[in-house]
Amino acid sequence: MLSVELQSAIANLKINDVYIDKIDAVVTDRSFNFDEQKFDIEHKFGVKAFELKDLQEQKAVCFSFEAGVRWLSSPKRSNETDDDKDQQVIARIECVIVGCYLMKELVSEEALREFAIKNCGFHVWPYWREFLTSQSERLRLPRVMLPITQFQALNDGEPKKSGTSN
Repeated sequence: MLSVELQSAIANLKINDVYIDKIDAVVTDRSFNFDEQKFDIEHKFGVKAFELKDLQEQKAVCFSFEAGVRWLSSPKRSNETDDDKDQQVIARIECVIVGCYLMKELVSEEALREFAIKNCGFHVWPYWREFLTSQSERLRLPRVMLPITQFQALNDGEPKKSGTSN
């Protein structure tokens, strides 16, 4: 069942724009042979912040998400200690992707936080998925198949409101 806050946000927010605000992509080891060597992939995707704005003579809110993938060399076992040696980053693709919504009426911060976690992630996910796929190909990295939808788990807190804390 949806909370009253989330229902309020859904009723009062209309998606207006999705764009990439920051991109960081690098291959740090071109000599790594993905066909012959083992590697691991790490993913991240989560709400970073939200910011209230004035767009088109109307109030709006923009939610920022951090998204990224790293290709890592598989850990090597040390014979002496049975510990994994540090994995090396072979390549990474990271970005900040923003989803902006026009507001019919002002929405509470609590409702915006819940909307960011439970709705906005679904709206920006396809854009992240397409960006990662195209950049992986352009960088000649192994293909990463992300699921069509992403259920976002709460990590160590809620998104920060932009400008309130660092």
